[in-house]
Amino acid sequence: MASRTKRILKGVGLILGILILLAIGFGLYLKSIIPKPVGTPTVLQAGLFDRPAQPLPMEGRYVFKSAHELAAMIRHQEATSEDVVKEFLANIKNNNWKYKAIIWLREDEALHEARMADEAVAKGDTLDKPLLGVPVTLKEMYWVKGSPSTMNAKMFGFTAPEDGPLARQMKTAGAIILGTTNVPFMLSDYQTHGEVYPTASNPYDTTRTPGGSTGGGAAALAAGFTTLEIGSDLGGSIRIPAAFCGLYGLKPSLGAINITQGTGPDTTTKYTRFALASGGPLARDLEDLELLWHVLKNVPPDPRFPAPTETMAASEKTLDQYRLAWMDQWAREKDGVKVSEDVVSKMKMLADSLAGHGVKMSHEAPPMLDDMLRNFMASFAGMMGENQPWLIRKFIAIDFAKFDDGSGIYENFKETIMDPTDTRWVEILEQRKDLIEAWDVFFKSYDFFICPVTYGPAIHKCPQGSKLEGDHGQMMTYLDYFTCSPAFNATGHPSLSVPLGLNADGLPVGVQIVGPYHSEEEILHLARLISPYTQGFVKPAQL
Repeated sequence: MASRTKRILKGVGLILGILILLAIGFGLYLKSIIPKPVGTPTVLQAGLFDRPAQPLPMEGRYVFKSAHELAAMIRHQEATSEDVVKEFLANIKNNNWKYKAIIWLREDEALHEARMADEAVAKGDTLDKPLLGVPVTLKEMYWVKGSPSTMNAKMFGFTAPEDGPLARQMKTAGAIILGTTNVPFMLSDYQTHGEVYPTASNPYDTTRTPGGSTGGGAAALAAGFTTLEIGSDLGGSIRIPAAFCGLYGLKPSLGAINITQGTGPDTTTKYTRFALASGGPLARDLEDLELLWHVLKNVPPDPRFPAPTETMAASEKTLDQYRLAWMDQWAREKDGVKVSEDVVSKMKMLADSLAGHGVKMSHEAPPMLDDMLRNFMASFAGMMGENQPWLIRKFIAIDFAKFDDGSGIYENFKETIMDPTDTRWVEILEQRKDLIEAWDVFFKSYDFFICPVTYGPAIHKCPQGSKLEGDHGQMMTYLDYFTCSPAFNATGHPSLSVPLGLNADGLPVGVQIVGPYHSEEEILHLARLISPYTQGFVKPAQL
């Protein structure tokens, strides 16, 4: 009996030993594949998110003036860049606590650069500097020397060692970079919240989000903290914040602006062959947006994409020479999801106004939204999963199950993230090619396509993946609310978000104009022509 007991105990001990060794081995494996923290923990700037005990005095002479107005005033010595920058800095310090839009201020550097701009003006050295002395901001993902670039994730305590290409281009144009703006965790939400910075709020209603992932930049523009913002758009991240905050926002053609260098703490894994993202401008004023677009066009193109052999120049068309297709209820094939009456009514008013001025308006769209979304989700999954170990990809797939609405789009995401191989990549590219060709055919009949940016105005802050309530109590998924925007990340077509004014609750409503590849100049030309029939930016009532 004793010997039997001894044998059992020995066997149990052996099994326990094996289990312990397996646990240690698995722990070491996890340690080897889990991404390591980069740099040191980011320290928040003192007081930037706190309500000031005593607001700084400011006259309000320059806040909410357009970039091109300020540039002219500085160039003609009707204002100094130093005074302009001081007023913008005071506005940020007084009010950033309400919106958490700015996450890093370059106060000393900005004031120094402003004084240098004033010296240049005094010497008459203003050539080739269209933004000389004008205060601007950049999305936190873009490198600005000495500023954090964390993507709002604690694992990235990263400080930019130098200016990235976009920051350098802005400084070459004479702009004064005030600081950087808030983003969601890993740039992966339509709301702006994460691990490092406080949650950003919408200046029109602080219970609502300014959108994402360029949410901080959009809030900064709407609050008068900056004149211009450079964002990025992977799944609507320029256009959605622009629509939620009553701004203009341009997503250029895929590859038109290089955002692969000087972007985020890790550019090697963030931007892969499964490309979707475009960099682009946001502004309160259409002329400002054009100004910044022309500055950004000088950044060398993304090496992953061939430079356009023929960029479409702006035409001299009059409004009545355009053929426009539009769809206010451009929705997925699933039943029950309808665009908000706020959006529908504003779009119909715009369509009726344009038709009344001779524009050929057709209420139609290619029936391919679901196919575009499947391609987007597959590309997004490939981008997230490429170069990642199996276990990390599995965790991501499980997390994204919250978006499963039974339509098969999540299944497409899961299949790709678990198999981001060359074969899968080629398959996605072939699908994308077919979609682009279908739109090429569509654009032979119409100059542009107009559709919603989102299915309604800015949503209340809520957990990612929440069910959202639409008009008349209808419920929709989180992705349903935003699907009109990422569809054109799948195809890469340029798209401009245009503000149509406010709804009855004082919230902005936007619409997007989509065009053929490299038609940005013509989109902007059309936007100028239709501007008398759009309300444009309306300052938040509380400001």
